[in-house]
Amino acid sequence: MRLPVSPPAVAATLAVLALACTTGAPSGDAVESPASNSAASASTPLPLPLERDREVRERMQRDRAAWMEERHRAAPGVDWRALEERNVRDALARRAAAFAGPSAPVGGSWAEVGSRDQAGRMHCAVLGPPRADAPEGRYLYAGSNLGGLWRGNPSGTDWRPLGDNVFGGAHEVVALPAAVAGDPDVLVITQDDGDVFRSDDGGQTWTVPAGLPDLTSARGLAALQDAARTVVLYGEWAARGRVYTSSDAGQSFTLRWTGPQNWPGDIWVPRTGPEAVNTVYLLRTNQVLRSTDGGVTFTTLASVGSTGSRGRIAGCEAGAPRLYVAALEGNQWRLYRSDGGTGWTLAGDVVDLWTGNAWESFDVSSVNPDLVATGGLEVWRSFNGGASYVRQNTWGAYYGDPANRLHADIPGIHCWPDPDAPGSEVWYVSTDGGLYESRDGFLSVQNLSLSGLGVGQYYTTLTSGITPDLILAGSQDQGYQRGVYGGVSPSGPTTDFDQLISGDYGHMTSPSGGHGKVYSVYPGFILVQQGELNPQLLSPFIDFPAGSNHAWLPMVHADPTAPGTVFLCADVLYRFTQISGANFSQAVHTAHDFLVGGAAYLTAIDFAPSDPQRVYAVNDQGRLFWSTDHGVTWTNSASVGPDPHYFYGTALAVNPDDPLEAVVGGSGYSGPAVFRTVDGGATWSAEATGLPPTLVYDLEWAADGGGDLYAAAETGAWRWRRATGQWESILHDRTPVTIYWSVEALPTGNAMRFGTYGRGIWDYHLPEEVGPDVASGAPRWRTVRAPGATVGLVAEAGEGPDGPTLTLRVRAPGHAGRRAFVVWSVEPAAVGPDWLSSNRPEGRLPVVLDGEGAGELVLPASALTRAAARGLTLQAVVPAGRAAGGPARSNLVVRSAPD
Repeated sequence: MRLPVSPPAVAATLAVLALACTTGAPSGDAVESPASNSAASASTPLPLPLERDREVRERMQRDRAAWMEERHRAAPGVDWRALEERNVRDALARRAAAFAGPSAPVGGSWAEVGSRDQAGRMHCAVLGPPRADAPEGRYLYAGSNLGGLWRGNPSGTDWRPLGDNVFGGAHEVVALPAAVAGDPDVLVITQDDGDVFRSDDGGQTWTVPAGLPDLTSARGLAALQDAARTVVLYGEWAARGRVYTSSDAGQSFTLRWTGPQNWPGDIWVPRTGPEAVNTVYLLRTNQVLRSTDGGVTFTTLASVGSTGSRGRIAGCEAGAPRLYVAALEGNQWRLYRSDGGTGWTLAGDVVDLWTGNAWESFDVSSVNPDLVATGGLEVWRSFNGGASYVRQNTWGAYYGDPANRLHADIPGIHCWPDPDAPGSEVWYVSTDGGLYESRDGFLSVQNLSLSGLGVGQYYTTLTSGITPDLILAGSQDQGYQRGVYGGVSPSGPTTDFDQLISGDYGHMTSPSGGHGKVYSVYPGFILVQQGELNPQLLSPFIDFPAGSNHAWLPMVHADPTAPGTVFLCADVLYRFTQISGANFSQAVHTAHDFLVGGAAYLTAIDFAPSDPQRVYAVNDQGRLFWSTDHGVTWTNSASVGPDPHYFYGTALAVNPDDPLEAVVGGSGYSGPAVFRTVDGGATWSAEATGLPPTLVYDLEWAADGGGDLYAAAETGAWRWRRATGQWESILHDRTPVTIYWSVEALPTGNAMRFGTYGRGIWDYHLPEEVGPDVASGAPRWRTVRAPGATVGLVAEAGEGPDGPTLTLRVRAPGHAGRRAFVVWSVEPAAVGPDWLSSNRPEGRLPVVLDGEGAGELVLPASALTRAAARGLTLQAVVPAGRAAGGPARSNLVVRSAPD
């Protein structure tokens, strides 16, 4: 992993933020400074968190969750989660059917981009049983947030996804030995929402165990060390906590215990020693119970406090054992301890523990009864049984030394005896920035996710149209990232990314399509990057207008006609114009009232690439607007959808060649998720045939001029075929089933780049189009897609007065009346003259396009035979650009295919 270096332009701002982080840290622990970057000068600061203190960061967590919930708008009584669960089942059914039949995705191929070294949120980790075929003697299994379960070596190498075909992640995991030696380990996982899955074939397929109801949560999962390796599960269903056990390696479960009321409790199973064979400790309603028959029956040991509303239990086997309970009493977590569980003592308040299934992170050493670790914003360790705590490292320290400093936000802490070193143990810490381990009792930690753990959570990507290998990406809690495309690999991510600055960033937009100037949004300000190859982040940032109302990550859009201008979607449409450097003026761009239909703010705008005077807008109530004077005056669309309109507009996309055609996407749980206009926004019609009830996060037109459309949605990636007017899934058998948040058409590749929220960045390469053979007896020709096609070229055979002909038909929508060229080349180039080199030595054939952007050339097929036999390429090009500036992005290629 390359350590990120902040641009000099942001040095002053980061120094101020470093001071803010220092003054805002909890008392009792000095803030640690980031380690220096050997690749940078000592005066160049590394990026530091922008959230100035604990309260700000916790508020951001809550606001992010509320924003995500708001976007899933649905009518009363419509359970959008249930609808998405059905979508997931349908997606998995397509996989199970091997993508055969009419539901199969059509053509194309997928490739994982990355990030290879910037991981996202993790939840858990456990060492598997010993294996002769494992490079390090056994595998490490790790569960992510929305990126499934992963398998790697204990050293953090050779990470492989095992749960791409199960939507979601893995909150807890049990790894059991296979019934037949050499077979894959048996894996049982639970998810945040209570789903339980099992796999005995290395994650190729996952099944739901028999005997379980539709649990609302799963708060505990463990395995006994008995002969059957009994699996014990604590979950909630029908407003009561319940204990289930499985004696057949998770194939089926039996209900063993039901609580008297709903109280989010927990279980702890000893990891070593005699009790590990048959003992289960259960925490429920401020009481601790114990089972000595593998969870079949329980007896009450003692009460723990009296006012706790939820709790967690863990213990150390070195003792009677030493048990600990973390209980939420009011708004404060308190820690209790006991030797044996019959008498409990209040140890004190817990310093840092966040509430919720994913955040109650807490565990106890297996060898030291006084070592306790808790996690919320950061990890805190107690070496005296909870009497006092020491912070592992400040969350700002990560950015100076990501290999040895924990990332912020701790969804999971797990301690396991080291099976290969008796008397030792290994701690796994799951963070919002990957997975860490400690093998020395938290004297140090090591990052295990710096190479190939592809669980990045991305809101957006922006690939440069000038330097196509450059990729910018906005992530959840892993900052504003920049990478150089690493190519295609048979498996795994290929591209490393650097964080230019930390935090959450989305809605990247460029006036030119390049990276010379890029605007992005953070909750609270607009970030401005200048410089294609040596980017600088301007400081100070553009703060959101005081008192404005907007989404948590509001959309920003660069003005395609004025590189120094950017628009912000809020309760009004704001315009910021660069005066000099980081100095921007602020203005309300239009007096139009967008808050119709009970709306709170605009959610998206888009300019027509071929006519930037035409602009479209949508608000958070799905009301649509259009303008023909660059957004100064607006007209409310006559189409507002169903009434009431449960449509939160998340995305707008205008056809790059037709300014009158546009699409809008959003929440589709109580109506269509996509609408389309072909009359410039005056009317909109549903365009959702084949699309399930889902949330569409982003839309983008293909860059090949064919008029197809792509959508990034809650449960996958979708393609709308213009020829059929229907949506179809484009997920393949090895493409992750997760949230697809963004999509863009690549400027130099005939591919769509998707950003997922949990499985990184992926490229979908459009199907190759192969034309018919041309001219009997002559070399065969085919039409294939080249990078980023927007100009069409097709070869057709014919007969002329002097013999067979080859007709080259050029189609360039949006370029009516212009001059195009068919450029030719021969490989190898230095092979004797023929008709082309004799008659067109300049290497191009002119074509005049008609009023529909079409033109043709008729050439003697026989005269091309010699060149074609040597590998002739014909390529259509429109040298001038669209009204938005720049040359035509791409073209189609006709190549000879000699036998």
